[in-house]
Amino acid sequence: MRWCTLGSTSMPTVLSGARMFGCQLDGAKGAVVGPVLVDEGTSRSLGGVELAAWFSGQGAEGVQVVG
Repeated sequence: MRWCTLGSTSMPTVLSGARMFGCQLDGAKGAVVGPVLVDEGTSRSLGGVELAAWFSGQGAEGVQVVG
């Protein structure tokens, strides 16, 4: 998912329940809806501000969480 363009704020990409562990997200941008699972054991689900911080920490500072 490196350098990908996700949805817009009016039509965000729905990632609810997606397993994002191990994804390479450098340079990704756009708007998403969570929550998503961010660990290998699929026990850590993040949404909102926490998910936005997680994307930023993965090199995807341009991803906005809208839901």
